[in-house]
Amino acid sequence: MAKFPETDVHGADLALARACASGDATALATLEERIIPQVRAALKRRDVDDTTADEALQVLRARFLVAEGSMPPRIMEYAGRGPLSAWLRMTALRLAWGVMNERKGPLVTDDGPLEALGVAPDDVELQYLKDRYGADFNAAFRDALAALEPRARTLLRMHLVDGMGTARIAEAYGVDRSSVKRWLATAREWLLDQTRVRFAARVGVSMPELDSLLAQLRSQLDLSIRRLMAGGPT
Repeated sequence: MAKFPETDVHGADLALARACASGDATALATLEERIIPQVRAALKRRDVDDTTADEALQVLRARFLVAEGSMPPRIMEYAGRGPLSAWLRMTALRLAWGVMNERKGPLVTDDGPLEALGVAPDDVELQYLKDRYGADFNAAFRDALAALEPRARTLLRMHLVDGMGTARIAEAYGVDRSSVKRWLATAREWLLDQTRVRFAARVGVSMPELDSLLAQLRSQLDLSIRRLMAGGPT
């Protein structure tokens, strides 16, 4: 028996999604001009601020419009059941809520970079510094991470939490890999510098011993960032 056509499929949106998945420049431009503003408006109706919306939409682009290895872009999962804007809106809302929850900090308030750092049994000095100044150092790092500018925070989340390679991130931003690597390196150095500044402000002195803590933090920086952005130990 012949099947009747499925009238609930949004054919135009489905064609647009398929064209975007293939990397068609006109289709991608149409998505940005027609669909993304609708998604952004939906975020605004849910009281998502502009900065958070920008972060969520950038992650959305990287996840759904850029291929991951041999896998096609995830926008191919759209089957035309309902408007494309509604399909993307739900993902954007989840991403935005994740960003906002991340900014509130981890549920375990003592969690911080020093918990990721091992100490050799004979390193009495470093163990003393962790015991004496660990809480202040962790707080300084959390404050620095929270103060990171939005693009840098988004890049670190993509790379360290979502596991996106620099090539995939570069494609999402329309730049070369060297730019992404430079942005990530700048974000890491800013975090280290701001941790130093904020720690000194908390304890009221600039300690020579702080270099020992910062050296340890540098060696495990990505793990420390991932722990806090993911909301706890991994």
